[in-house]
Amino acid sequence: MFGRSPEENQQAAYRSSPVGLAEAALHEGKRFFQLQLPVSQLNGPESEYGSSDNSITSAGADPEILARIEDLGWRLDHVGYVFIETGSTSTDRMVSTFQGTVTRGQVHGVYLFRNSRSATVPGAPQA
Repeated sequence: MFGRSPEENQQAAYRSSPVGLAEAALHEGKRFFQLQLPVSQLNGPESEYGSSDNSITSAGADPEILARIEDLGWRLDHVGYVFIETGSTSTDRMVSTFQGTVTRGQVHGVYLFRNSRSATVPGAPQA
């Protein structure tokens, strides 16, 4: 057989999904699990004649993913956001000395989960 069955493809997709990765980390006994998901996208046309039009669209991240990860035994401990620039264009405005810039990029949420099942005793040796 040259390809995988639909069930094998589905299992592989789950294992590489955020929930599948969280489940694997939990079974490995990890104390922390970090996940990065796209939250929004900043787009705009090429800057022409000093234009600076941008639009923000949701990346469609499903917040239910975070709940499903917590249902496994993780507790959301910290959230941070980062803007990742993927490009920009800048042109001189026709009438003034200023420039118009269009920036493109993505906002990603960085989620740090703590294993709620692992109890640590102060002073106890760590594995």
